[in-house]
Amino acid sequence: MTGDTGVFGRAVDTRGFHSQAPRIDESHRREIAETHRERCVELAAPWLENTQPAADNATLIPLRVRPLSPGGSQGMVFPGKPLFSFVRRVYRCCQEGFLCRRVKGIQGRIRRDTDVEFLLTREILSITIVRAELHLQLSNPQCQDIHPVLSSMAKRNLPTRFNLWSHGNTVEMRVDLLFLFQDLQEEASGSRGGPSLLNIRSAAFSSPAAGSSAPRPVQDMELNLVLGCSRDGSAASCEDSGVHLLHTPFVALSYR
Repeated sequence: MTGDTGVFGRAVDTRGFHSQAPRIDESHRREIAETHRERCVELAAPWLENTQPAADNATLIPLRVRPLSPGGSQGMVFPGKPLFSFVRRVYRCCQEGFLCRRVKGIQGRIRRDTDVEFLLTREILSITIVRAELHLQLSNPQCQDIHPVLSSMAKRNLPTRFNLWSHGNTVEMRVDLLFLFQDLQEEASGSRGGPSLLNIRSAAFSSPAAGSSAPRPVQDMELNLVLGCSRDGSAASCEDSGVHLLHTPFVALSYR
């Protein structure tokens, strides 16, 4: 967790002279408090469901989850500012009596210019995950309506669950990935009884020794996130409309 250092009293400018800290009037203080409250409420917002198919001119964002080699720190990704900010928000909102939950973050990294890769540690396989969110921050200068589609869900006529909030020309989007992590944990425990929703690729994590209670091998998993855009009901190209990632996405896992 990260926290803020409280600052009070006088401020010191770059020349070393003391200057009076700016006053915040009561109306502005209430506005800040209301904005913060709204951001806390967003943490528990129910999912929306998108059942629209992806358009031909939609933007494709390939997602890949792969295990980190045991004992290997090479490839570990340092959390970005958006992930730190999200964890701080969860912590602050819990302190103020809103939803409290334990959160782990997985910072993504860009591969081949367009693919987003997430490295998975063994620890993730052993926790009870109750919510898994893919977080994206998108530029949206033309204020398009953005509709996410997970191709693996659409192929089975299942909705893509998501939330989004607009802040000026920026959109904060979250996509439900709980099914992905449930699939990963079932793969590791050997309890999966049916076909996976995901494209399983190569084996990883070395197999446990005979009689061991360690997790079974986990494999690379891939799925495609497709972003469709429209304005007043008319389809538009997200790319031509200036819709693009502002930061590398991350995954937030809530667990018990």
